[in-house]
Amino acid sequence: MTCRHARAAVAFGFALLFFAAALSFDSCSSRIGWGVVLWTAPEGPLPAGSVVPVYIKSNIEKVYVVGVPGAKGKGKKIELPLWQVELYPSRGKANARVKAMGENVSLYMFATRDGLPLRDTPTNAGKRVYRLREGQSVKVLEKVQGEEESTGGKVLPGSWYRVLTDDGSQGFAFSYSLRVYDETKEGPPVLASAKEALSGRVDLIFSRAWRPEYFQEMVDDNRVDLDYFSLRYGVFIDAIHRQVRIELPATSQLFSYSSVSESNGLYVFEGSPLTVKIESDTRIVCSWTGSSAAASASDDIQNGDAASAAPSQSPPAGAQIVEPGRAGVSGSAVFVVLSTEPRDTIRLEALRRQKLLSAFVDSFGSTWTAPDAGKLVINKNGSFIWKSRGSVSASFVPEGAGDSGEIAFRLFLDPSLESSWQGSFSLRFSPIAAADAADDSAPRQAWVDLVYRQTPAGLVLAPAAASNLLVSAVDVRAENLILSRSPE
Repeated sequence: MTCRHARAAVAFGFALLFFAAALSFDSCSSRIGWGVVLWTAPEGPLPAGSVVPVYIKSNIEKVYVVGVPGAKGKGKKIELPLWQVELYPSRGKANARVKAMGENVSLYMFATRDGLPLRDTPTNAGKRVYRLREGQSVKVLEKVQGEEESTGGKVLPGSWYRVLTDDGSQGFAFSYSLRVYDETKEGPPVLASAKEALSGRVDLIFSRAWRPEYFQEMVDDNRVDLDYFSLRYGVFIDAIHRQVRIELPATSQLFSYSSVSESNGLYVFEGSPLTVKIESDTRIVCSWTGSSAAASASDDIQNGDAASAAPSQSPPAGAQIVEPGRAGVSGSAVFVVLSTEPRDTIRLEALRRQKLLSAFVDSFGSTWTAPDAGKLVINKNGSFIWKSRGSVSASFVPEGAGDSGEIAFRLFLDPSLESSWQGSFSLRFSPIAAADAADDSAPRQAWVDLVYRQTPAGLVLAPAAASNLLVSAVDVRAENLILSRSPE
């Protein structure tokens, strides 16, 4: 190679180096857009809501290279994770995004319990897309309209938010178990500072409405006892105050806990004797020991409403706990997620009973008398009056009964009785104290279950025996009571 050729080659090499350097400079200096910082970056520092120039997007490193406005030293650039920045084609659109966020720009929330789910829609029925750890922070992106949340028949305070986690996941969270805070007043959260998450599916315990297993059995049998199928019964968890309340006809238990841990497949509510075993997505077993259980009457009993706090009759199969409820006594009970909304079940059963009552009054009348049985008046509003009963036996009128009460078409005739009797109803007398002094604090009487049929002689009544709302026997030893229809 000649000297002339060698000099040309060297010159060409320098030209290539210069060209490469120019390309490198241009790639770092030319913006690809403008970014909105969603989560405060202390490296800048860049507060949430900052609008920054974006120079490079690396899909390999999963980062943006952004400029730091007003930084000391011209051209300072830092790397931020892709999830921490929203990219826009112009500064105007980025500024519009910040304006739309409003006060949410500086708002965060942190989880007050472990296992809190984020969902793909703002409803408790939405698919779970993420599970928060206790103490984990999320960034509020926007407040949204969502489905009302409730537990134990009470609407929970709070709102639905679309949020961003500290690893880039997004979803919708209900704020009842989250505490909202403003970083301008309390400082920004530290990324990934939350404690290790529990393994398993602890969020199922907190996020679902748990009702006694016998609820589902009643629904399946299409025989619902409204004395026991009540919104007051179930498992109710207050994650804010760290309390679990278990309400059953046979017991009322209140447990205060400090945290939740996992041991041998059981979720232990630390600081209390309560453990929960998840048997499936729709079935749990709650157990507690009697040594230190914080047994407590329900709110109704504490407020003196003992008359309506629990039914007076024996609970149906499955309503009792293993060792039924006294303070300090061990117990265990099974709870499930119902296949139907309990409010709908209650409404439909109440409607069924009301239709039967109305049909009875329309067909047979509302007023009957007998020389030795006084006057019985049945009203469509579900009440009755029975005065001057004379020598009516205790099979029809229990001892201590007042002159009025409630009537309910709550029972179902066994097919073997349908040829002899037209139907059945139950009377629950108000106690004498309540009838005479309007004293609602007296204990409720048990239901008196009767069968009836219409004959030329009048309305024939007879005592009946019922199990799980099914009338299967009539007390043939008791004398039938015959009442004549009277003008109304």
